[in-house]
Amino acid sequence: MRYRLYSWFSWFSSGEPWTARRIAVALLATVGILAMVSTIVVGVAMAFLTKDQGRAAQRTTTMPTAPAPAVIGIPLAVRPVLAPPLVANPEDCPPVPPPTPSEAPIVVCDVDRAAVYQLGPVALALNLTGATETKLPTSEFHTVQMSMDPASSTAFAQYTGANIGKQLAFVRNGVVLAAPAISQPVDGQSIQISGELGAATAATIAKMLRDGT
Repeated sequence: MRYRLYSWFSWFSSGEPWTARRIAVALLATVGILAMVSTIVVGVAMAFLTKDQGRAAQRTTTMPTAPAPAVIGIPLAVRPVLAPPLVANPEDCPPVPPPTPSEAPIVVCDVDRAAVYQLGPVALALNLTGATETKLPTSEFHTVQMSMDPASSTAFAQYTGANIGKQLAFVRNGVVLAAPAISQPVDGQSIQISGELGAATAATIAKMLRDGT
């Protein structure tokens, strides 16, 4: 590049008389140099423009959000326990009541038909998103884990926070699935039902939570 440019200037200032041919060659050389310089300038400008566009695309890119888990089954009723449960033999349990208005109290048994509960009106209806049962690693007993949507989680945290020291019952189709005492506010979207649950009882509870049957 320098050699050609130097030769052109040397020839341009050589002092020889200007002819039409020299003028034409000089013009063509000048046009060629200008075209080369403009090409370099445009290339550099395009490089910066492409880089800026890439940065702008990076700034406007957002990560997709995971869809919320779908609600399963029918809402799970939460009722207050009005009196200590009565120990019962299976034959002592009343028959499963027909669908009862949510504002009416009921008397029902648990899954194993080993206790009778007097329950007040429905306090909450939780929308569940999942229910699974697993065996505890350090014993022969099982546990049931159920999850709920954010609105139900907030409502359950408020209810348990306002009723510490009391007892509640999770009721599905006229059967008490579990009746834990409230020792502290239960915050979060997951609830664990534990105790001396055998494999069959835990599987039944998980199925009733998922299917509503």
